[in-house]
Amino acid sequence: MSLLRHCGLLLLAVWGSAVAQVAERVRIDGPLALDAYFYAAQGGHGGRRPAVVAMHGCGGPFDREGAIGARHAMWAEHLSRQGYAVLLVDSFSARGIRTLCTIPNKDRPLRQADRVADAWAAKAWLAARDDVAAERIALLGWSHGAGTALYTLDETPANERPFAAAVAFYPGCTTLARRPEPYRPTSPLMILIGEADDWTPAASCRALASRSPQVVLKLYPGAYHDFDNPGGKLRVRSEVPNGVNPGQGVTVGPDPEAREDALRRVTAYLAEKLG
Repeated sequence: MSLLRHCGLLLLAVWGSAVAQVAERVRIDGPLALDAYFYAAQGGHGGRRPAVVAMHGCGGPFDREGAIGARHAMWAEHLSRQGYAVLLVDSFSARGIRTLCTIPNKDRPLRQADRVADAWAAKAWLAARDDVAAERIALLGWSHGAGTALYTLDETPANERPFAAAVAFYPGCTTLARRPEPYRPTSPLMILIGEADDWTPAASCRALASRSPQVVLKLYPGAYHDFDNPGGKLRVRSEVPNGVNPGQGVTVGPDPEAREDALRRVTAYLAEKLG
């Protein structure tokens, strides 16, 4: 067994065997008051700890039973055990939105760029805590939330400290990649995406990263959208009207090998950037 696969299996085994952490529901104030779910940093000896703002995808933060989705919970609990405080932002409930996945892009009531203020409000909430190091806050997002991360790094508001780093899982890169000028994020950025993704095409992210030296791109051969999900199976979501082939649905589902690599890779990246 390769060292990479061994480390990934250990990370997944630890997550699967650990008692699920109960997140604290909190309220963050911005242009709109939002619910969020706080996971305290574990281990260590107190003091100010690094933190991560997490932005959900088009399906929202919850599963069908109303619990925090398995993918969000896996990452939040894993990062919490690594010593990071994690704040998962709910951008939908306060806006009366259940899901955006089944709505054509042109008709969606909330765009990726519309959530940028949510990300900054979450960062401010974390930075105000006496157990968080304000200069060591990263941004992490999936799909719609990953696109939000890209737009958040497009420009830092006046009097704001940039995020220390960002991680984007399978974002929609097309609009930013088509700009005449290169995308220049205000923070170091890692993008992870499956080469077979037929919802948010990897080719656009490859084009964006090719002109942006601040962007680290990791492509997973044969992997599809949602490859880091710890549960479920590979399937076609025929009810999704967007994607590479509109009207034909999109493929989603876990890829265990890619997930294991992502766990290891993101852990190392945040340790390097946040210390």
